[in-house]
Amino acid sequence: MQLLLQDGSALAAPRPITDDAAGAEALAALYAPGPGLTVRAMMNTTIDGAVTGSDGSSGTLRNADDSLVFAVLRSLADVVLVGAGTVRAEDYTQPTGHAALDPRAHRPGGAGRPELAVLTSTGDLPEELLGDSAGWPVLALCPPEHRDRVIKRSGLAAERVLPAADAAEAVERLATRGHRLIQAEGGPGTLGRLAAARRLDELCFSTTHRTVGGDASRAITGAAAEQDWRLASLLVGAEATIGRYRRA
Repeated sequence: MQLLLQDGSALAAPRPITDDAAGAEALAALYAPGPGLTVRAMMNTTIDGAVTGSDGSSGTLRNADDSLVFAVLRSLADVVLVGAGTVRAEDYTQPTGHAALDPRAHRPGGAGRPELAVLTSTGDLPEELLGDSAGWPVLALCPPEHRDRVIKRSGLAAERVLPAADAAEAVERLATRGHRLIQAEGGPGTLGRLAAARRLDELCFSTTHRTVGGDASRAITGAAAEQDWRLASLLVGAEATIGRYRRA
């Protein structure tokens, strides 16, 4: 990959980003969050705006370029926030990160692995996420009136089921646990609720060099919530173009 733009300014010459430990460290520095709380969205899209491939999941859109960036971003996140539908449709069994990075050194909260926070009103979560062998600690965020049902259905301990009436309160609940970098990975409805609440600070979109047609959803859906964004960095690889946008 080549880094073409950093901190909102075009580089005098493209900077190579290699798929090795040095490249991972360069990406970790590029995507390092600022002080305070950051809510970052990370999504894959196609040239024609789809967020899923022909099989209905984002897995078929993945490639070497965005896999490198995605692994680094997972190594930086304190918590991954995702909707229940997405966690059922995609593989969330392991908190993947880049093997060359020490997450305790790069993750703002200093933990060895992120928490997985799932927005749900039913507690219907994949069983493989809930056992002692799960790759990461799981939280459920749910409307207060559904908390008892979520505890019963999911089997999670009561202290791991957090009441949150809306997206803004969900972010605050995670922040009170000491999480400074919240990475929202979808689905589109979840990002839409965060955008409507003005709680998205960064959009990290990987555009796979592919079209799929059909009627796949776009990256953010829901209530209209127009916002302006500033392009902060731009990476271009053989298989994907990866932009990082900050809220203006």
